[in-house]
Amino acid sequence: MSDYVYGLNKSGLSVTKLLLNQKKIFDCWDDNKKIRYLVNKNIPKLSFKKINQKKINLYNNIYLTPGIPLNDKRFKDILNSKIKRDLDLYYESLKNEKIIAITGTNGKSTTTKLIGDILKKKYRRTFVGGNLGEPLCNSIKKNFKYTHHVVELSSFQLETIKTFNPNISVILNLSKDHLDRYKNIKNYILAKKNILNHGSKNINLISIDDVYSNRIFLDKKVKNKISFSTKKLTADIFYKNNCIVDNYFYKNKRIKLLNISLDLKNSYNLQNILAAYVVCKYFKIPIKYFNKCIKSFKGLPYRSLPIYNSKSKLIINNSKATNISSALSTLENKKNIFLILGGIAKEDGFNKFNKFRKHIDQVYIYGKSRFKIKNQINLPKISIIKKNLQEVIQTLWNDISDKDYKVTIIFAPACASFDQFENFEKRGAYFNQLILDQLKK
Repeated sequence: MSDYVYGLNKSGLSVTKLLLNQKKIFDCWDDNKKIRYLVNKNIPKLSFKKINQKKINLYNNIYLTPGIPLNDKRFKDILNSKIKRDLDLYYESLKNEKIIAITGTNGKSTTTKLIGDILKKKYRRTFVGGNLGEPLCNSIKKNFKYTHHVVELSSFQLETIKTFNPNISVILNLSKDHLDRYKNIKNYILAKKNILNHGSKNINLISIDDVYSNRIFLDKKVKNKISFSTKKLTADIFYKNNCIVDNYFYKNKRIKLLNISLDLKNSYNLQNILAAYVVCKYFKIPIKYFNKCIKSFKGLPYRSLPIYNSKSKLIINNSKATNISSALSTLENKKNIFLILGGIAKEDGFNKFNKFRKHIDQVYIYGKSRFKIKNQINLPKISIIKKNLQEVIQTLWNDISDKDYKVTIIFAPACASFDQFENFEKRGAYFNQLILDQLKK
């Protein structure tokens, strides 16, 4: 029986390449004619076939790109066991590689990169990818073997995996997200929980800082678990007074955090640092590698990084903030804020921005959900509606021209980008260009 690959973006394309390497017979399709043309140009002789509802169940495995919901009407009558993501093919193709799998609502890309940087200091053949950067299936090569894999996994990738057993499973945090794809928060969390492993020598590293993650940690069915926290002193490993306090591998041992990179300075990065520390201890990596990496760490683009800082302006690009909780964290310890929100709202709850009201001078709202956001945020005196990001920047720049204090411009959309941009990276790059154009004037 042959397989079927639907959706030929980065992850779907990596699935087709791996199936070809494994000499599997399969058909594939993408609704985008341009994508089909480019794929066929680079990989000749692929078998392109449109979805046939009457014959779709004849395929052995149906690999759906993560962007396609499992409840898509085209696949509703297919046996659940046949529907798979790239994670399924990736995991069944591995042999004895060491895997660190990371998920969470926010911060998982930074954590993945930080842990990857540390592992590469000791293990040269370390693959870093998944939902971040290189697709999972690109790690399976004919003439080269990675010994260690550090992989970021989204809830979409985790939806179909039945038995997953990485050496370390990490849940950083959980909050409302992707409620445009899931019926409720419960279904979203169920997908995330598929990252948990059940191996006797493996560990589940779980934050207890939020109610949903804490609930998972307290579940008696979850074994071999380590709790970590930036707030609670009851955790196995926690943060206090600029120290990591380790009560798991040691007894009340304090590790002073010195010379932390500016790209890790914000408080929400403490979860990333704690998780990286545990990975170091598990793999017996010298602490000097950990210290070197948190000192020299370079953050990923469009993730809460300052792109401009002068006497009059601090400009922060957090295009990666595709949900409310991520956007809110960007505002912590800031003042004189000129905030930009917009795109396609994935959830309700924009009224939460009101807790920063004293520090927000102006809110600019654009995109498909602009009227919904304006109504929920309920700050009519300081809210300005525009159609697109270009109009926002033009208006904002005029508004700050006469300010005699330092303003903080924060681009943290709290929404998906797909109404006007292909992804958050394209959105972030466009914002940077708009700012650069204004600075040149």
